[in-house]
Amino acid sequence: MRVLQTIFAGLVSLLGAATCLATPPKVIIDTDFNTIGDDGQVAVMAAQLYAQGSIDLLGFTIVSGNQWRDQEVADCLKAVERLGIERKVRVYVGAQYPLLHDYQSYLLEQILVGNRTDYVGAYAAPQPSPNNLVPPQDGFATHTRPARQDAVRFLIETFHRYPHEVNLLAIGPLTNVALAMREDPTIIPLIKQIVIMGGQIYAPGNAYNDAGEFNWWFDPEAAQVVLRADVPKRIVPLDVTNTVQLPQDVYERIVGHNPPTVITELYQQAVHPGDYIYDTIALASLYDPSLDIKTATLYVDINTNFDQNYGKSIVWSSNPYPSIRVETPSTVVFQIDNARFFTLYSDLLTRPVPVKFTWACPDQPDH
Repeated sequence: MRVLQTIFAGLVSLLGAATCLATPPKVIIDTDFNTIGDDGQVAVMAAQLYAQGSIDLLGFTIVSGNQWRDQEVADCLKAVERLGIERKVRVYVGAQYPLLHDYQSYLLEQILVGNRTDYVGAYAAPQPSPNNLVPPQDGFATHTRPARQDAVRFLIETFHRYPHEVNLLAIGPLTNVALAMREDPTIIPLIKQIVIMGGQIYAPGNAYNDAGEFNWWFDPEAAQVVLRADVPKRIVPLDVTNTVQLPQDVYERIVGHNPPTVITELYQQAVHPGDYIYDTIALASLYDPSLDIKTATLYVDINTNFDQNYGKSIVWSSNPYPSIRVETPSTVVFQIDNARFFTLYSDLLTRPVPVKFTWACPDQPDH
């Protein structure tokens, strides 16, 4: 009997070791964060996937976009604390301004294209003082601080530390990513893939000038650096997000979840049936590419002329070289399995918070 017990214990140990060897994909999320809008929902879903061992979440890098960077940092610090991952996942402070398209440029753009009511994110008002930040509904973080290392340096060092292993989920303007590529171009061949929520291929734009998509319009020059880089890219553009709206029954499933969580309560205050779904589609596409049921391989660039089409995608079905040098084509998502997506979406948004770690490896490192 004792021999059988010893053999059984050995098998359990081997199985545990095998589980630990099956390392989940490493992910960095570059985000223009908000508490429970699309970026905030990505944080919740990614934290739950991290807790179950489906991804290895290395950190959040913050860039101005939906809000000014400092407000986003404050909201993200509270998010990791709220989710119970603040000791494992750090928040890295990134770019405050785009490469060229700053607030003064936006004011000039108002003259160029006229007054519009479209979404402008942080440009709704000048950059506020860091002393005038607005707390999330459940207050500022109480004990979590930003990482000492800045976002660009973190990206560079992480791609070097884990060559060909790190997936970058870029769900905001691409300023941080472009700065990292420009500072150290040797990281480009080390990136496993970049999954980007941004751009519009054939769909109308939703940015201020009605031409481009917001994330790319906010910093077109940065988007061009990334789009022209020789790295695998999967793009989730407005063409697909326009086909994914929050159904009433999914909304009710989340806000009516029993027992409620701080996430479901925040969600009820900020989200509405019929809302378009954006960044969470990109996370789902990274996590389970089989959700993407219609894709195309296209060469994608962007207009950086300061005119009425500033930030608008430029698309070819074949290599435009030598007129334009786009190093590699992108996989562009045009349709997802909405039903399967919303099953994943509602499941992850209604799980207990703080997250409950079930990852089998006891030596799971803190990041």
